[in-house]
Amino acid sequence: MSKTKVERNLSTREARSRLAPRQGTYWHEFDSDSHLGYYKGNEVRVWTARLDRGRRQLEERLAFADDFEDADGVRVMDFRQARAAARNWCAAQVTKEAQQPVDDRPFMTAGPACNRD
Repeated sequence: MSKTKVERNLSTREARSRLAPRQGTYWHEFDSDSHLGYYKGNEVRVWTARLDRGRRQLEERLAFADDFEDADGVRVMDFRQARAAARNWCAAQVTKEAQQPVDDRPFMTAGPACNRD
């Protein structure tokens, strides 16, 4: 039988305070293959970004969690800031892998494309 993945609430200090300290990281998937991690040790709390690339996983430590002090958005981040930083880091990794800039121009639908001369 396969294991059921349990998603933990990491969005508030109060919710994170109910989690037990452990050696592993609590993960929150925010996009396919993109995750925000929360490590809760006995004395340190850290946000981490992870991007799953097949059998390979890329990880980057982002900042301390705001469990002990207020977030400054750089050294200490709240959940919202950490999720945004993780999303930006994951996007940068995908762009780097492609070795080309992201094409953010609007895409053309089939109608206009078929009517082009």
